[in-house]
Amino acid sequence: MSEHHDARHERGPHEEETLEALEREERDEHFASLDRLPWPLRRRRRDLTPEERRGVLEQLFFEGPEFVPFLWRFFILTALSITIATFGLINDSAAVVIGAMLVAPLMTPIMGFSAAMVMAWPRRQIQSAIIIGAAALFGIGLSAAWELLVRGDQATISDQIVARTTPNILDLGIAIAAGTAGAYVTVRTRSGGALPGVAVAVALVPPLSTAGILFARGEGGLARGAVLLFVTNLAAIILAAAVVFMATGFIPRARMIRKTRRIRFGLALTALVVIGVAVPLGRHTLVTARDAQRRDQLTKGIEDWIGDRQLTIGDLEIDEGGDDGWQLAVQLVGPDRPASPQPLADAIADTVGRPGTVQVDWIEERRDKARGTVTSSS
Repeated sequence: MSEHHDARHERGPHEEETLEALEREERDEHFASLDRLPWPLRRRRRDLTPEERRGVLEQLFFEGPEFVPFLWRFFILTALSITIATFGLINDSAAVVIGAMLVAPLMTPIMGFSAAMVMAWPRRQIQSAIIIGAAALFGIGLSAAWELLVRGDQATISDQIVARTTPNILDLGIAIAAGTAGAYVTVRTRSGGALPGVAVAVALVPPLSTAGILFARGEGGLARGAVLLFVTNLAAIILAAAVVFMATGFIPRARMIRKTRRIRFGLALTALVVIGVAVPLGRHTLVTARDAQRRDQLTKGIEDWIGDRQLTIGDLEIDEGGDDGWQLAVQLVGPDRPASPQPLADAIADTVGRPGTVQVDWIEERRDKARGTVTSSS
């Protein structure tokens, strides 16, 4: 027993001594009262035993002689994960991007940050934050280096990359679910063969690789969108994990009662970050959904206007904010010449409620390919 106790003090003497004292006080009826807990936690819960709690801490914190070996393992796996994800994004391969998550180690410092936050351990919280920040910068730099080394002269931005430059409210939901799963399986180790680290990595590794690729290509605007996705997911994962740690009995009740203000401050600050990004993400999601609905309506109207002619719709763009009214540009491909776009312009004007212009770019698909443009206004 003494050998086990000494090892604990090598890992983090101040935190472990405090924890042992709190666990002794936890047996006191004064701290066993549910009325002393914060309101959301005033319900009967199964607190972790001291052995279970130390098992969780062993997974999340590496101190003393264990710290440097942990850092080596962590950054080697981070480098491998970022490399695989970067190559998958460049090749537009979703399967390869998913494979990168299997080796990503980001869950450990993130869960450690959440646990330190709810336990009010500032030293461990700062340490975990430094590791997360260093991993993020390292990931962006490594993916940028790979992009500069392997890209060709005609490199294009793949769909896998574009998908991670415009975060929406669904990405926030994914991150919350990932953080909840990560913390729950960390605390409830008997939850089965779940791989919560994969879920956490799915929300974080691809945005880092995407940002590095785009910075290397000089696409700063798109790269900032990927960084925003990373920050959004990181804050949501930390908040969800912190709530789960509190609800599953990870924190001794004496600790929760005595450090309520500090714990609430950390949770409130994280929640403000999540809310701060959730509002614009929600607005962007609504705009995107409205645009998609409008595009579907326009496509249906164009198909009705085409009728039986052998034409397919190519590019479709609409600008609803012009001084001269809305403007629709549609590309048609096929052997049949399109009809006058006037009926289409009139139909769209009735739907939109304002006059506008329709421009049809027709590509005649024959051996002697021709091209023509027809314009009509309503």
